Amino acid sequence: MSHRSLDFVHTGPGTPAGRYLRSFWQPIFHSADLAAGRAKPVKVMNEQFTLYRGEGGTAHLVEFRCAHRRAQLSVGWVEEDAIRCFYHGWKYDSDGQCIEQPPEPKSFASRVKIKSYPVREYIGLVFAYLGEGEPPEFPRFPDFEEFEGIRQYSTYRRACNYFNNLENFLDVTHLGFVHRDHVGGFDGRFDSISLEVEETEWGATCRHVRASGRKGQTQFGMPNIMHLKGFPIAPHIIGHREVIAWWVPIDDENHFRFAIEAVRMKNDQLQLYETTQRETYGKRTLDKAVLAEKIVNGEISLYDFPQESTDFPHLVDDVAQISQGRIPDRENETLGRGDAGVLLIRRIWAREMTAFLEGRPTKAWRYNEALETAKL
Repeated sequence: MSHRSLDFVHTGPGTPAGRYLRSFWQPIFHSADLAAGRAKPVKVMNEQFTLYRGEGGTAHLVEFRCAHRRAQLSVGWVEEDAIRCFYHGWKYDSDGQCIEQPPEPKSFASRVKIKSYPVREYIGLVFAYLGEGEPPEFPRFPDFEEFEGIRQYSTYRRACNYFNNLENFLDVTHLGFVHRDHVGGFDGRFDSISLEVEETEWGATCRHVRASGRKGQTQFGMPNIMHLKGFPIAPHIIGHREVIAWWVPIDDENHFRFAIEAVRMKNDQLQLYETTQRETYGKRTLDKAVLAEKIVNGEISLYDFPQESTDFPHLVDDVAQISQGRIPDRENETLGRGDAGVLLIRRIWAREMTAFLEGRPTKAWRYNEALETAKL
């Protein structure tokens, strides 16, 4: 089946892409932001849920609303490992089973149950399995578990479909235009780029070489993961940064990118690095989502902002991807050789999603720890 005939972008319950993405473990929250005894509303793939941490520290995920009068459960109370509805006090355990109905003269709690979902906390993120049946084996990423250095988290919300960002990752030709004015960037008008893409045991790898001779590599993991090694930390600090991130739909026109950075360095350099980070990122003041919308709408210009700003490299990606349309018109694209990475991802997705929907075996994707160190 052609990728043009498949819908990768709509991810609500029951949609082809929604069903396929739900067959994988997906990150939905930062562990550090979920306090014991508190609940949070979360929205993933057009579906709302209640995430809470029991008083003992274990995270749980259940339906968004109480079965009684459909009140939002996250505004209620967490009691041990259960959650009680704010409206009339119905109480549910971590499996979604109703265990108390205080207003009822004759309780029928045993006949009331809401959905619950498997949850796993790992390397600082809360992962959930939202699909049908038993969850697959939980994936591990040993490179991000124990190492000398620090682990950092960076999450943003972008106002466009998750597939915009997913395709952008292996679209390396955009680096010479969207990012041409950045430190370490290049001007695609004068420094051309050649690329080679291939399917791997985890997803796809794109190797690229500029006319100037500089090489780079990016690795994509199915179905919605990126992996990069070799980012420089700072000129005066020896070490490198490795990033893994997931593009997770909120709804069809918005998504989160949950990113983990393994910053590898000697322990005696940590204080210097943390000081450098505070000085750099403490200067970030832009609301990228609002500004990107205004730029795309022609209300302001991208170049009204200082290009040396630490916000700028992130703002331009928002602008580029939102300008495609929150859900792009892929039927009327005109693609070229520079789109080899984009086309490969679509072919893999089309093959795997079709097999999944037809009940045929899909490829067993395996994370490749041997990704060579490379610079963009």
